[in-house]
Amino acid sequence: MSVSKSLFNNQLVPSSTRCLYKPIALGLCPNATTVSNADMVILNDAYYKTMQLVENLYVRNMALKKFEKIPSSYSQYVGLYATLQKLIDRTSSKQLLLLFHIAQDALTGAINTYNLYSDNLYLQLDNRNLTERINNVLSPSNQKLVQMADTAGNITVKQTFKLAAVFNNYILLYGLPVKGVGFDPAKVAFLAGVLAKNGIDPYS
Repeated sequence: MSVSKSLFNNQLVPSSTRCLYKPIALGLCPNATTVSNADMVILNDAYYKTMQLVENLYVRNMALKKFEKIPSSYSQYVGLYATLQKLIDRTSSKQLLLLFHIAQDALTGAINTYNLYSDNLYLQLDNRNLTERINNVLSPSNQKLVQMADTAGNITVKQTFKLAAVFNNYILLYGLPVKGVGFDPAKVAFLAGVLAKNGIDPYS
């Protein structure tokens, strides 16, 4: 049992629950609600870790616009969603129900954002590749060159190499990596998944 004291006199009143703004009054604050012991039992370490995973891996990356870092594993998403549904089914507290529903909706929103981002990224790549093909068709390099007899000149040897599709598209979207830093592994992995999803071998 706790004891509260008035700010204006020395009166002490024992109580188990008091309003912060009215510490001397007996009983509960108006409209006060409590969480039952049964509701508190379900908030064990396993369920707390589920909430942490949803926040750290999905919601935070979505809020920070780091969409490529949102996990793409559908089985992991389903497992977390099912765990949150168990929490919803087992609690009677309106406050906890609201919290769990927010977490569940945020999880689904992160997955939907990931899918929209990957689809939009592929459309950007498709558009750039199409534009590049059109430019190649219209460029002077496709005009026929007529060789002249008795000409003299220098011979230049050039060596060319082709990057894998994932790195070509990485450069198109994000630009060349900073010297000494290299390609961002998270972005490479995400982009490889987008290409594979659309039937393109990312490392060909």
